[in-house]
Amino acid sequence: MNHRFCTCAGVAVLVCASVLEWRHECLAPRDIPVLMYHNVLPDSEATDAYKVGVSEFARQMDELAEAGFRSVLPSDVYLASRGLRPLPRKPVVITFDDGYLGVASNAEPVLARHGFKAICYAITARLAGEGAERGSFDSGPLLSTNEAAAMHSRGTVLLGSHSRTHRPIPKQLAKEIPVSRRELRKTTGAKTRDYSYPHGLYGYPEMYDALRIGKYRTAVVCEDRLFRYGIDTNLLAIPRLTVYGGRHAVRLVSADPATGRVVLASDGEALPLKAVVRDGRSGRAWDSEPRRIGGGDTATFEFPAEAFAGEWTVEARDKAGLFEYLRR
Repeated sequence: MNHRFCTCAGVAVLVCASVLEWRHECLAPRDIPVLMYHNVLPDSEATDAYKVGVSEFARQMDELAEAGFRSVLPSDVYLASRGLRPLPRKPVVITFDDGYLGVASNAEPVLARHGFKAICYAITARLAGEGAERGSFDSGPLLSTNEAAAMHSRGTVLLGSHSRTHRPIPKQLAKEIPVSRRELRKTTGAKTRDYSYPHGLYGYPEMYDALRIGKYRTAVVCEDRLFRYGIDTNLLAIPRLTVYGGRHAVRLVSADPATGRVVLASDGEALPLKAVVRDGRSGRAWDSEPRRIGGGDTATFEFPAEAFAGEWTVEARDKAGLFEYLRR
């Protein structure tokens, strides 16, 4: 018997098994939170749902890190879908729309402290100069072309395309899709293949065709739900979870163990919240379905009696359970 051949064959079998296991890990289905932000500003300027205060943003990144999440980019998801790169055990994708100056000034330093990466989808025709030439959009001043290029080159927040004009006209947006990618590369050096649909407009055949012509690999939408990643995932329609800005003032109105009812109220910006009753000793938690609360509204959540059998606390969390807005 040729022992050398047997040894080589055994090694080959082990290598093949390892490759198959690695590929299975790449393609294993899972729910991935893809977070949608717009602008990050000083707390006093975070006045509506599209503006997250920098201290709130820092708290959210702290919670993600403490929960064991590791950031990935849309390009990483694409490579994983091809079996070329495994995703971490708890991946999260952090995205920003429009290209605001606050992303570089306020969000980037917080992300860098945690070693997180994110993508900022810029409206390419609005990337201009500085001073009087600086572009602006709904939630404030935008990055200049030089600032966008510098941010991209630092590697913490990379650039993607959010069309040229952001106009809610599907046929026009379709024409802009290949152009915006070329324009972004010419002005900033960013060789992106990632797109964000303005106004969440997607599903139009001409837009899908334009994305393929423009050689994009991923595109994100605004559907406010978890992204179910798997082998048959449509990477040109990745849903995101909205992260609501503005002031949040969630409070516990009542919690009645006898009836199992928990009443929450919020005097701040309306956002979908779920109530959570947690056993302080075992850590077991009972979740409710999310309800949209804000502007002084109240919402009642019902739980089984066993939820209150131990040393319980009540939490209010976003619909995905990532961020805590109340603990009593």
